[in-house]
This record gives sequence, structure tokens and C-alpha cells, in this order.
Amino acid sequence: MSTIFKFLSNNKNKELVKLARGIQRAFKAVKGELDDHLESINQNTSEIQASSSLLSELDAKLDKISERLDELELVLNPAKSKKLEIKLTPREQEVFMTLYLGKRMPPAQIAKILGFTEDMVNMYILNIISKGVPVRRELVDDVLVFSLDSEFKDLQARRNVLEIDPRIAKQLAMHKL
Repeated sequence: MSTIFKFLSNNKNKELVKLARGIQRAFKAVKGELDDHLESINQNTSEIQASSSLLSELDAKLDKISERLDELELVLNPAKSKKLEIKLTPREQEVFMTLYLGKRMPPAQIAKILGFTEDMVNMYILNIISKGVPVRRELVDDVLVFSLDSEFKDLQARRNVLEIDPRIAKQLAMHKL
């Protein structure tokens, strides 16, 4: 801006000099306001990061409490633990893991992922259901889709109650479902 003032001063045009100084003051005021906003944003970011950290700690503590409650429930209600002694064949484990990792899926999609026929998938799903795994069935646009009960899915995630072979789980986790 100083070069502008020198140019204007040399031309001896007082009105232009006055106008340029007014513009310079306005820019300084805007810069001051933007600096204030930036400081507020930085403070808010720090508060959000601190809150996020606290929420993560709280989430971890809630997970531990949930695990302990599950253990207490099994001690208080041993009949429930006997229900969970379900053994799936390797092929049933593959179908289960496909449902576990995916959302709602029709048998045709499961068959395509696993390289099975639809009849094979239907048979394995029927076997899984008959062994006591809570598989949900529903019609979506006149197509039968399957999914896992969300509570059972959480229990499987925490305790691996079905004792899924880690190699099968890893192999299917690499597929994008």
C-alpha cells in the first residue's frame, strides 16, 4: 500500500490519498476480524478434539462394562451359555461370515461372493438357522434377503461364540461386501 501512497502523494491528489487510507483502515479492520474468527475456530477445534478423546475413553469403558455384564449374565443364566455352543461347518462359517460382514443380502449375492450355487447357499442358511443362529429374513422389493440379528452380531464380535476359523474370517474380510 505504501507505494500507492507515494504515487498518490506525488500526484498531490488529496482525495485519492484519503480514500486509499480509508481502504487501508478497512482492510486492517477486516484482517482483525478474520484473526478473531481464526482464534475462535482454533479454540473450538481444541475443544472438539478434547471432547472426542473423552468420548473414545468413555466408549472403551462402556465396552468393558458390556463385556463384564455378558460374563455376569452367563454366570447367572447358564442355560443361555449352552444355547451358544453352536458348531458350524467350514462352509456354514463362510456363509455366516458373509452375512456377518455384509448388510442384508439375497442368496444370489452370497452365492456370487462365495462361488456357491444359490441352492447351496439356501441349504447352508437353513442349517445355520436350525443350529440356533438368529438369521433375519425379509422381503425387499419382492426379493428374500438375509441378515444377522444385530444383538447376536455384537455378541459374536465380542466373544466369537461360534468359534469362526480365523482363516475363513480373514479370507472373507478381504472381500468388499
